[in-house]
Amino acid sequence: MPAAGDGPCVRRAFGYVDDVIAGRVPACKRVRQAAERHLRDMKRAGTDGFPFVFDALRAEHMCAFIEGLPHIKGSWAARGERLVLLPWQAFLVASIGGWVHRETGNRRFRTAYVEVPRKNGKSTLLAGIGLYFMTVDGEPGAEVYTAASSTDQARIVFDMARTMVENAEHDGQPLAPRLGLIVERHKIRSVRDEAAVLRAIAAQTKSKDGKNPHCAIVDELHEHEKRDVWDSMDSALGAREQPLLIAITTAGWNLAGVCFEQRRYLGLVLDLVLENEAYFGIIFEADEGDDPGDEAVWAKANPSLGASKSIDYMRDQWTKAQASPASRGEFLRKHLDIWTSVGAAALDLDAWNAAVRRELRIADFRGRRAWIGVDLATRDDFASVVAVIPDGADWIAFAWHFLPEKQVHLPGNEHLWGWKSEGRIVTTPGADLDLRVVEALVLALAGAAAGEWGWEDFGLDVAQVVYDPQYAAQMVHAWEDAGITCVELRSGARNWNEPFNRLISAVEDGRFVTDGDPVLRWMAANTMLKRVNGGDYIYPAKLSPADKIDGIAATLNAIWPLYQVEEAAELDVMSMIA
Repeated sequence: MPAAGDGPCVRRAFGYVDDVIAGRVPACKRVRQAAERHLRDMKRAGTDGFPFVFDALRAEHMCAFIEGLPHIKGSWAARGERLVLLPWQAFLVASIGGWVHRETGNRRFRTAYVEVPRKNGKSTLLAGIGLYFMTVDGEPGAEVYTAASSTDQARIVFDMARTMVENAEHDGQPLAPRLGLIVERHKIRSVRDEAAVLRAIAAQTKSKDGKNPHCAIVDELHEHEKRDVWDSMDSALGAREQPLLIAITTAGWNLAGVCFEQRRYLGLVLDLVLENEAYFGIIFEADEGDDPGDEAVWAKANPSLGASKSIDYMRDQWTKAQASPASRGEFLRKHLDIWTSVGAAALDLDAWNAAVRRELRIADFRGRRAWIGVDLATRDDFASVVAVIPDGADWIAFAWHFLPEKQVHLPGNEHLWGWKSEGRIVTTPGADLDLRVVEALVLALAGAAAGEWGWEDFGLDVAQVVYDPQYAAQMVHAWEDAGITCVELRSGARNWNEPFNRLISAVEDGRFVTDGDPVLRWMAANTMLKRVNGGDYIYPAKLSPADKIDGIAATLNAIWPLYQVEEAAELDVMSMIA
C-alpha cells in the first residue's frame, strides 16, 4: 500500500483497513468487502482504467475539521473534550474526502450509504460532515440539508451541528465568528457567503424541490415510507461539481422502501456484480448464521462498542430481547443491523464467483449433450434461455437474456444498457419483445436454424427443452418440427423444489460453472429462498419487481430433467441387480 501521509487520521483509517483484512478487528462480510475494495483501488489508482487517486492531505483536512468540533453530550462534553474519530469513522470520512479525480481534483464519491446499529455515533458524525461541507470545503453557495422522514428526525443532526458551532472554540476563541457563521433557530448561515446555509428538511416539507444541495444528509433512511426526499435530493445534485448525498441508517423492515433498495444496490457493488465508482458504502451487521447472543458478534456489528456504546448496555438489551419475540426483533434490527423481514438469500455468491471460468466458450462444447431451460416474458421481465451441459460432476451453464429495447433505456436501467453494449442482453425494437429471436436461438443451439436472427450454429446435442407454457405455444411447434423434445413445466414450488435444492448445492460445492455472465450473476444475487407455509417445499422469489430472477428460473427448468435422468439410471441399476 502507498504511504498514507503524515496525518494521524489517515493513518488511523489505513490501519483500520489493514486490521480488518488481517482479522485483528471483528468484521462482517460487507465490512471486509469495503476494505478489500479500498485496497484494490489503491493498487490501481491513477491508471487509465481508474482515473482516481487518494489525496491524503484532503482526507486529513476533512477528518481534522471534524476532530476540531466539541462533544455536546455525555461525560466527554462535561470534560470539554473534542471529537476523536474512531478507526471506522476515520475510514469513512477519509474515503469520502480523500478519493479524487486525478485531473479535475473533484471528489470521486457522490453517494455514500452506511448502515450501522444505533448508538454508534452516527448523528454526531453526520453533523460534523455537514458543517465541513458548508464552511471550509470551498464550494460557493454551499447548501447543506439534513433530511429525514419527519421534522423532529431531521432536526437531530441539525441541532447537533448548531450546538457544536455554539460551543466550539479554536485557540480559546469561539468558532462561529472564525468561520463567519450566524446560528439561528432553524438554520445556520454564513456572513461570508450569503447563499451558504445549513438547515433541516423533512419529508412533509413542500419545498423539497428547487434545492441545490452541495451536501444532502439523510438520517435514518429506513424510516422513509416514501422515496420523495431521497429522489429530490439525488436529482438536485447535478448542478454541483463534487456534491455528496449521504445516508447513515440502522436496519429496518420495509423491503419495498428506498433504504432497502440502496442497501441491495450497495451489496451488488461490493459483490462486484455492478460497478459504480461514485458510490461508497459500508454495512456493519451480523453475518447470516451468527448467534445473536454472542458478544463477539456484537463487536462485529457495532464498530463503536466500548466507546460510544458499552458492552453492559448491549448485555442489558439482549436480556430484554429474550423476553419476547417483539423485543428480539427490535434487538436484531437496532443492535445487529438485521432486516428482520428479509427472506434468506438462496445462492452463495462467493461460491458462485469462485466457480467462474472466463475462458469458457460454448463452441468448445459442440456435439455435447445439453439441457435447455426457457423462461419467457414480453414486456417488463426478461426472457432468458440457459443451456446446462453436464461435465463430470460439474454443470456448465451458458445463458442468454432478452429485453425490449424500450426497457433498456428507462431511467435507473443504466446497468442494463452496459450489459447490452457488452452483448450480454439482446434487444428487439419497441416496447414488446419479439419472441422470434428466442425461438431462433433454441433452434440454433440444436443446430437447426443457423443464421436466423444472427445466431450461429451452436450444434449442441439437445436432450430436452423445458419451458414455462406462457407465451411459448407458437415456438414450441417450431422446436418440435425440428425434432427437439420439448417438456412443459409450470413454475411453482412443487416443480421447482428439487431443482432449486440441487442448484443451491451445486453452487455451494463449486460445481455450477459459468463464463462469468454478469446478468445471470446479478439475477443470482436477486434470488431469495422462500418456503411454502406448512410444507417443506422451497422456491425462488425476489424482493421487489426490479430484482429480476428470470435467468435463475430458466436455469431451474434446465436442471429439472437432470435429476430425473439420474433417478431413472438408478432404477435401471437396481433392476439389473434384482
